[in-house]
Amino acid sequence: METFEDEHSIGEAGVAGDTPLEDIDVERIRRVMDFTRSLSTGELLAEILPSGTPAHVAAEIARHCRVAHGSVMVFTSGPSALAAPLTGIGLNPGAPRPSTVVHERVARRYGIPEADLQVQIVHAAISGNESGHVGEIEIFLCSVGSGERFQRLLDDERRANHETHFAIDVAAPEPHLTERLWELLTGPAGMTPDGGGFNPYEGPAGRTVLYFRTEGLVAPQGWPRRLELLVDGDHELLATHLRSAESSRPARTAPEPPADEEATRRMLDLLTGAWTTQALCAAAELGIADHLKSHPATSAELATLTNADPDLMHRILRYLESLGVLRRDGRRWSLTGLGMTLRTGALRDVARLYGGIFYRSFGSLSHSVRTGENAFEHALGMPPFDYLNEHPDQASVFHGAMAAGSSWFSGVPEVIDFTDAGTVVDVAGGHGDLLRHILMAAPAARGVLFDQPAVVDAAREELEKDDLLDRCEVIGGDFTEWVPEGGDVYLLSRILHDWDDEQCLKILANCRQAMSETARLVIIERPIPTDGTPSLAIAWDVHMAVNNIGGRERTHEEYRRLLRVAGFRLVDTRPLALDMAALTAVPADGS
Repeated sequence: METFEDEHSIGEAGVAGDTPLEDIDVERIRRVMDFTRSLSTGELLAEILPSGTPAHVAAEIARHCRVAHGSVMVFTSGPSALAAPLTGIGLNPGAPRPSTVVHERVARRYGIPEADLQVQIVHAAISGNESGHVGEIEIFLCSVGSGERFQRLLDDERRANHETHFAIDVAAPEPHLTERLWELLTGPAGMTPDGGGFNPYEGPAGRTVLYFRTEGLVAPQGWPRRLELLVDGDHELLATHLRSAESSRPARTAPEPPADEEATRRMLDLLTGAWTTQALCAAAELGIADHLKSHPATSAELATLTNADPDLMHRILRYLESLGVLRRDGRRWSLTGLGMTLRTGALRDVARLYGGIFYRSFGSLSHSVRTGENAFEHALGMPPFDYLNEHPDQASVFHGAMAAGSSWFSGVPEVIDFTDAGTVVDVAGGHGDLLRHILMAAPAARGVLFDQPAVVDAAREELEKDDLLDRCEVIGGDFTEWVPEGGDVYLLSRILHDWDDEQCLKILANCRQAMSETARLVIIERPIPTDGTPSLAIAWDVHMAVNNIGGRERTHEEYRRLLRVAGFRLVDTRPLALDMAALTAVPADGS
């Protein structure tokens, strides 16, 4: 353990906009907490010490020590992101403090300049702890930047948990007792010194910190067997410990860390992404998230509810746990925040679509790259929309996925002012999801929903549910041929990315012809960044190539050029959730 004084509390230390703590890291913290708080010192030592440790040795160590904490490293841009998720799992986080030992060790391990890496420590007390065992969790909060080394750090730490360890305090830290415990740990217990130091800021006389490690992993969690011995005061034993740690390190005849192995593991993680997709699709098809939304269940209960094989069900659930989708408490499974997104009405149909026909179409990607032919058509025998027209069951999944992928629609009226818009025309507006949000935000506005007749006919019921049908005209037609006139604002939401440039210009020309000189055109798409910023648009661009005839994502400048050729001038761009953006254009010869 290492701490340094800091005057800020966790609620004050972060800044607005700190990256939220991901569910996978919240789950990693919770697992360390659940593991450590339920164990006595003897039980913890039984998990950490080598299996051949004599019982009397473990008993003597336990007699003179007590469990202090469990430690884990997580990733976010600042400590303010910790408060809510930690409180939610029963932890009371304290003030963040800078790390030195772990900071230096992590920077060295991954070849990252120390100045480019920030590691802070947060001690979080366990709420309502009445076990008499561990009372807090030590969290190493690592802020990672962009680039391959930072990605390797994040992926590797989440996989291997190098910084996860468990600490014990020496109850009566006399020098002879400390030396005796050190001899027991390095002698009959067979543990190897693994670094340490003296922290003058901890306690009235400072604290000596001694790390030990041994081979193997804590089962079934897969954590390394690392133990931290905490001793009040400055002990000469530290010098002996550090010399022993240095001499026990293997000769550096191979790279440290093993870069080839890490690259191989990273590539295997990428290559098995197909397994992840299919596991999530299977969970969606079986409705696992729906079954777990109200109460936890065992593997056997879920197998019965879904008429599935009990053994395979358990193995899939265990895999979903490793992905952060589920958590396990004893024999019962429950949803994490990430897992909640697989429920019906959330991303369930997206998982079914991406693991279904889109999974099959991506199987023809190499053929498409070689020949230029469309992958979907090669895999399924016809163009995407023709296929959906002939397979209504798949069309239902597709439309459900499109609706689920529109959760960010509510943010559009927050970045674009529609209160002065007399009439808003949603071109190819589907079931009217976006238009409903706009009409509810702008009570004086009227709407026109324009799409294929079969599509808009299904939208009437949804508009009527929200009492909007009297303010919204529903018109059937083909937007590639014409667009209704008379609108003050025209919407093209996720339309242009479905088409090649030639067809986009035709659609834009139809809009321009229908618009007055004072009307506005709002295009909602996911522009590709040109400065290297990570974005969903890069992967979605490949997706559009696979699953549309001529479809593609475009850069901001490419949209500007299309608009200019079609007689528009791009005047504003507003960011939306999930890397989407709202681009506003006006007639080039208008206001």
